[in-house]
Amino acid sequence: MPDTIAELALRLASLERRVTVLERARRAPYPPWRDLPLTGDGAVPDTTQPPQFRANSWDTLEFSGRIGFPKGRAVDKAVVALLPEGFWPAIPRTVPVASDAARGELNLDIDTKGWVVLRVQDGGSVKTSWLSLDSVSCRIDGGDED
Repeated sequence: MPDTIAELALRLASLERRVTVLERARRAPYPPWRDLPLTGDGAVPDTTQPPQFRANSWDTLEFSGRIGFPKGRAVDKAVVALLPEGFWPAIPRTVPVASDAARGELNLDIDTKGWVVLRVQDGGSVKTSWLSLDSVSCRIDGGDED
């Protein structure tokens, strides 16, 4: 029998840690990565970092890898990829992406039909050879609108 409240609190904290570990072990594994279908405006610049995506259990679309630009320029409103049906967001999403562009930010607009459209800050085009999808994610569901 515990002698003090502090000892009881320590035992309770230990029990909570064990429950957390068991809950983590019971979770479903992450789904596998799938290749992102690119259009003619995008390419795979490095076979060790192919552009990929997956939808996880929390209605979040996750991206990984790089999309290359063979002509060395990223053009505003170019469709770079098409998501398969079942992975389309309920409402349009815009996500920032990293690149080797010296000037101008790049974003991807993902519409409700699965079109992944490149957006260049202030329109036009920018000199770049790739953009990174690593750590890019967005919700698939409509959020508060549902």
